[in-house]
Amino acid sequence: MAIKIVKEPNPKPGTLGRIELYALAIGQVIGAGVITLIVPAIKMTGYSAWLAYFAAIIMGFVMIAPNIFISSTLRLGGGNYSMLCDLAGPTISGIFAFAYLTQCLSLSLFGASASAYLGDIIPVLGGRGPRIIVGISLLTFFYVVNLLGIDIMAKAQKMMTWLLIAALVIFSVAGIVKMKLPIFDFTDPGFLVNGWGITFANGQINGGFFGAVLLFVYSCQGYYMTTAYGRDAKNARKDIPVVLIMAVPTLLVLYVGVALAGTGVMSIEEYGNSTTLVFAAQRIFPAWLFYAFIIGGPIMALLSTLNSSFAYNSITIGQSCDDGWLPVSFGKKNGKGARIWILTFMYALGIIPILFGLSITVITNMVQLFTSFFAFLNFVAYIKMPKKYPEAWKKARFHISAGLYYAVCVVSLVCFLIVFWKACLSMNMSLAVANITALLVMAVIGIWRAKSGNIEIHTSVWAED
Repeated sequence: MAIKIVKEPNPKPGTLGRIELYALAIGQVIGAGVITLIVPAIKMTGYSAWLAYFAAIIMGFVMIAPNIFISSTLRLGGGNYSMLCDLAGPTISGIFAFAYLTQCLSLSLFGASASAYLGDIIPVLGGRGPRIIVGISLLTFFYVVNLLGIDIMAKAQKMMTWLLIAALVIFSVAGIVKMKLPIFDFTDPGFLVNGWGITFANGQINGGFFGAVLLFVYSCQGYYMTTAYGRDAKNARKDIPVVLIMAVPTLLVLYVGVALAGTGVMSIEEYGNSTTLVFAAQRIFPAWLFYAFIIGGPIMALLSTLNSSFAYNSITIGQSCDDGWLPVSFGKKNGKGARIWILTFMYALGIIPILFGLSITVITNMVQLFTSFFAFLNFVAYIKMPKKYPEAWKKARFHISAGLYYAVCVVSLVCFLIVFWKACLSMNMSLAVANITALLVMAVIGIWRAKSGNIEIHTSVWAED
C-alpha cells in the first residue's frame, strides 16, 4: 500500500492562552542547564562563565529562530513532526519519527540532576544507590502527572514556573550583592583559565570559553518545543511566536543573573568536586532561605522541565503513531487523552542512564548529538515553507523577506553542525559511535517504512487558527 496523505480539518481553538504557553516554554527551557551546567562551565572557562552564558543564549536564539517564522505562519498539531510531514515529505518525516525516540533519553538528565542536588544537601542521599532511587522516583511522579492529561500538566507547570522564576531572581540578586571575585576584570588570570577557544584532553573537549558556550547552549533552545501546542493553543499563530521571543529576555535575566551569582561568590577551588550550586546557595542565603531556594529554584527547574518534556515528547511521538509509522496501539490514549504506552516507553528509557550512573555532562552531550541530527531534517522543511504557503507567509505576524529568512535558516543549521561536532568530541569514541549508530539505524528503519508503505499521514498543519 502506498503512502496516503490526508489533510486534517482545522480543529477548534484549544484551551492554552499566552500565559499558559509562556509557562510551558519557560518551564521547558529552564531546567538541568542553568542548574547543573554552571559549575562545570566555571571549571571550563573561569570567571567568564557568565559571559559564556550570555553568548549561548544568543546562539540558542539563532538556532531556533526559524521556528518563530514557522509558528507565525502555521499552526502545528504535532510539533516538528507535523512540520516535516507537510513540508519535507514522507521519507524525512519517517526518519524523524523513528530517530526521535532517542530524544526520550533526555528525561534521565532531569532526574539525575535533581538527585545530584539532593545528594549535596542530604549526605545520606549522595551515594549511587540513593541517587538512583531519587531519580527514578521523580520520573515516576511526573509520569503519573502526565497520565492525568494535558490540563492537569499545564496547571502544575504554571505553578512550578512562577516559583522557579522567583527563586532564580532572588538567588541572582542576593548573589550579585555578595560578589567578592573580579568576574568583570577581563585581565584577571581567573577570567579565562583556558583561553577564548576550546581546549582538548585525550582528544576530547574539556575546556575553553567557546567550549563552555557550546555546553551552555543546550539549555538555551528548549523553548522552541512550544510549537507542539498548536492544536491546544487558543490562538497559536499569534501567541506561540510571541512566547518564543519573550523567552529570550527572560533567559538573559535569569541565566546570566544566576551565572553572575554562582561565579562571583565562589572560586573554582571552593567548588571542589561538586557540579551543583548548593554550596554557593549556602554561602548566599541564611539556612531557612537556603532550603526555600533549593526547593523553589533547582528542584523546581528540573521538575518543570521533566513535566513538560513528558508532554511534548508524547505529543510528537503520538502523531507519528496515528500516521502508522509506529504501531497505532503504541499511541493509545486513556480517558484523559494521555498517550499511555508512549509515556511508559519514555519513562522506561529515561531510567536507563540513571541506572548506569552516567554523568550529567555525558547525558547532555548525548542529547545535543540527537537534537543536532534533527536539525538536518528540519532544515529541509524550513526552506520549503515560504513557497508552499505564500499567502500565509505574507500575512504572518513576523514576516521578513524570503532571502533573509533563508539566510536565517542556513546560519541556524551551521550552529547545529558546530554543536554536533562538539557533542561527538565531548564523549569517548565508543559512546559517540554507539549514539551515531543508533541514529543511523533509526534513519534506515524510517526509510524502509517509507518505501514499504501502509502509512496514512495526517498533516496537522494549518495556515489559519
